[in-house]
Order: sequence, then structure tokens, then C-alpha cells
Amino acid sequence: MTAMLTGRYPLEYGGHWYIEDEQPTIAEQFHDNGYATGAIHSNPNVSRLRNFDKGFDTFEENILPFKSDGLLEHAPDDALRYANKFVRVLRRTPYMPSPRVNERLAKWTDAAPEPWFLWTQYMDVHGPYLPGGEFTYRNKFRAEQLWRKAAVNSPHEITTDEHDELHTNYRKEVEYFDTELGKFLARLDWRGQLDDTLVVIVGDHGDEFYEHDDYGHSNLPYDELTHVPLMMSFPDGSEIDQPRQVDDLVRCVDILPTALNLADATLSREMERRMAGESLLPLLRNDESPEFDSIVTEKEIRGESALRFGFRTERWKFLYDGKTDQKLLYDLDGDSEETENVADANPDVVTEFERQLEARFETIENTSADITIPNIEAQPGVEERLQALGYQE
Repeated sequence: MTAMLTGRYPLEYGGHWYIEDEQPTIAEQFHDNGYATGAIHSNPNVSRLRNFDKGFDTFEENILPFKSDGLLEHAPDDALRYANKFVRVLRRTPYMPSPRVNERLAKWTDAAPEPWFLWTQYMDVHGPYLPGGEFTYRNKFRAEQLWRKAAVNSPHEITTDEHDELHTNYRKEVEYFDTELGKFLARLDWRGQLDDTLVVIVGDHGDEFYEHDDYGHSNLPYDELTHVPLMMSFPDGSEIDQPRQVDDLVRCVDILPTALNLADATLSREMERRMAGESLLPLLRNDESPEFDSIVTEKEIRGESALRFGFRTERWKFLYDGKTDQKLLYDLDGDSEETENVADANPDVVTEFERQLEARFETIENTSADITIPNIEAQPGVEERLQALGYQE
């Protein structure tokens, strides 16, 4: 999410769990270019507690019903924690479901002055997998129990029946979300706004179903996690042939410069200095491939200082696990499922990727010096949401 909203690599300038004060965002750039800006979502990792509200005129998040600066301002932390836990138990989903998100999106777009920039993150296609909009307490508790076993505590103990249940419910969630997203886009079309709007649909990550001995998205950046959908619908007059499929490798950091380029927006100097992404308009209009050598995937393991990296080209995938110091190389030409480590047989290729890895370490260290990240998880009630979504035990 940090890569999409800032256009820079996730671990620079303090990392992907928090947006530091000097970091420009896509919302700030659109705001400074005369756009009304709105965000409506329920992801506890992308909240105002983590500074993700920078640049948004409206920032609605369904995170904590009771906040220390809200209704129960003088309540002790333990009271807030139990109040939030009680409300979470009463809810039939651990997130705001897409029909409610759509209602708020529609209300905002109906009232917002044009031009506007709107961002949301639907959480329906996310563990714990609920079977396609069947929001019952029984399904909720079963889904949370199974998700925690698979993605947090005991992935090796998942039975064949449990695996099939997880995968079936995941597919049902995808189908359900597809229908609900279509309803919102149909509303924009009915209001005559769709033809004038750039619509970007992207997954921030995929989920693994034990392809590499794990479930969810806490593993190394195998393609099951990083080869995500990216669909763009361009407004009339954009000089881009539609529909078409582009097979070039592209990155999440390229979304921000593409959108701002299409809007002919003026970028701040700090945004230009920090931005790693490239506009995809030359690729889409003139078949000019992007200039980067490889796609970089990077993250910090939650609760630890260990870093994980992935470097991908058309042929090669190089993975580094900072927790174990393990290095893996896959030849995707003959091993698209990333099953055979061929690092020992290709030392020159490994050496080149190690050079890129060291460059990333150096850049991360230099840009993140003297930046302090607050302990967000210590906020009353936040840990319950993170636990429900499988982000912590």
C-alpha cells in the first residue's frame, strides 16, 4: 500500500508500516493540483494512526469504534481495549463489507466537487475468508478459527478438507467482490462520471494456498503473492486503445506516476526526488517498455527487524530471507511455479542480484536514518483488528 500511495519503494524513509511527515503522497499531489481528495476503507494497517491520511480532505476509516480522543476520551486504556474487543465480537465481519463501503463511496462521489481523487481498499477478498457475503456469526467464527490455524499458527496441520474449504471460500469472496465492485462502477456510469474517470483496480498482494508450505501472505515474495491483478480503465480522449492486454512487467510504484501523468499534474520537488515509479503511459501509447531492470519486492517482518526481498525479471526470481540469511534463485523459463532453487548452478546471476540487494540495503539505511516509527500496535483496540485479520498472534 505504501508503494501505491507514495510511488517509492516500501522500506525507504522509515518503512511501510508508517508514512513519515515529510513523505509526499498521491493524495497530496492531487490536492495541490486542485482535486478534492477522499479515502474510505477499513484496513487497520493503513490508518490515520500510521499517517496514511496525509493529503486527504476526507479520510473515513472503520478501524476503532472507540478512540482515546473520541467518545470515551477519559476512559483508561484497558476499558477502551475491552470496549473495542466487545464491538468486534458483535460484528459479523472483521472489516467493513463492500456493500457498506459502496454506500459511503457513492455518498462521497455524489457530493464531492469535481475534479476528485478517491481511494479505497476493499477488504472482502482477505482472510479470514467468509463464503461470499454470507455474513453470519457461525461463518465468522469458523472463518477466523480456520484462518488463524492456516495463516498464523499451524499451516502444516491443515487437512485436505480444511484446505478445500479455504480455497472454496476464497473463490466465493472473489466472485462476491467482483459483483459488488461492478455495482459501484455501474453507479458511476449511471451518473455520467465513468467516461471521465481513470479507474485503477489492483491487488496489493495475493494469497498462498500451501504452494510453498504456507497460507496467507506472510511468506517470501513468491509469484502467488506478487503477481497481482492490475486493470486500468482510461477516460475518453486518453489516446489509449482499449481493451488491450499488456504483458510487460510493471510495478505497484508505477501506478502513482501513471495517474498523475494522465492528469498532467505538477509534482512537488520532494515527490520527484523520492519517486521510484515510472509512468506507464509511454508503454500504453507507444509500446515503450519501462526502464527498470527488475521488479523489487521488499518488506519488514512484523514485530522483527528482519527484511525480506524479491527481485524479478522476465526469466529470473531471486529471493532473500533476512531472518535466515537464505538466498534462492529460480529460473522462471522452465520453473514458473518456483520449485527448484538453482542458485548454485548460476553464480554469476546470483552475484548480480546480490549487488542489487546490497544497493537496496544501503538506500534503506541512508533514507531511514533518524526516522522514528511510533508503536501503533500499543493503541487500545488496534491489536484486536490485527489479530482478526491474521497480522499478529
